[in-house]
Amino acid sequence: MHGRLQTAKSIDEVIQHHDFFLDKCLKECLLLLPELIKKVEKLKSLCLQYAAATQWLISLSIDIPKLDEQSDGSVGSGKLKSKNPSQVQKVMTRNSAITDSILKFEREFNAELQSLRPILSSSSQAEPYLTHLAQWILGAGNDQ
Repeated sequence: MHGRLQTAKSIDEVIQHHDFFLDKCLKECLLLLPELIKKVEKLKSLCLQYAAATQWLISLSIDIPKLDEQSDGSVGSGKLKSKNPSQVQKVMTRNSAITDSILKFEREFNAELQSLRPILSSSSQAEPYLTHLAQWILGAGNDQ
């Protein structure tokens, strides 16, 4: 825009260059595609939920007593050595819940990402600025 303004010869050209710049900003920030904005917002929300859950799980894991420590404070061979089977069961159940939670986030994120396919596929043909994004997302599933 700056370069175009330097060559403008009238206020009408300045307004025209400014309008072109604003339109380009709206398009390239995806502000003209509300359906796409909703999908991106959902992906962002899932990422924030995953980050919060991960942070909670990390803080929770700090509080989990180490089952492989022997009563004298020395560390055992890495196997679960506890005289309390319910404690071992509790940790195994917690690990399973953590794994299930992570897999749930992964499934939801992948489903939302895949739901972008038809939107980007149809929009990228009309809007060339979406081509790179569409190629990346449409090609992302091929790596799996």
